[in-house]
Amino acid sequence: MQRDYILRLIEQAAAILRHLLQRVRERSVDSAGLRQDLQRASHLGGLDLDLLRLADPQSLLLIVAPAGEIDPSRVWLAAEILYLDALALDADGEAEAAIDRFGKAAALYPLVQPGWGLPTGFPEAATRLQDVESRLAGLVGESEESATD
Repeated sequence: MQRDYILRLIEQAAAILRHLLQRVRERSVDSAGLRQDLQRASHLGGLDLDLLRLADPQSLLLIVAPAGEIDPSRVWLAAEILYLDALALDADGEAEAAIDRFGKAAALYPLVQPGWGLPTGFPEAATRLQDVESRLAGLVGESEESATD
C-alpha cells in the first residue's frame, strides 16, 4: 500500500516534469517558474533540489538511497530532475552549470534497471543516458574551444 502511494507521487512528479520538459524545449519557461516546478517535483519524490544540485556524483547515491537500497523510481526522478535542470541551464547559456547537472544525471541513470516501469512518456534510462552523454560531449567541446580562444 505504501509502495502504491509512492508510485502515485512519482507519477505526479513525472507529470510536472513532462510539462516542464515541453516548456523548456519551447523556451517558454522562466527561471523562477522552472525552479518552482523542479522544487515541486523533487518534493513529491522526497528529494531536496538544492542538495541534488550541490552534491557531488558520489554523494548523490546517499541522497537518493539513504538506506543503501536503490529505489529505481527515486533514482530516476532525481536523474530526470537534474537532466531538466541541465537543459534549462544550457538553453540559458550557463554551460558550466549545465555540464555539472548533466554529469550528475549521467551518474544516476545507469542505476535505473531496464524494464523498470517508467512513467508514461519517458524514454528508458539508457536512452536518456545516451542523450545526456551526447549533450555533455558537445558542451565540454564548446567549453574547451572557448577556453582556447
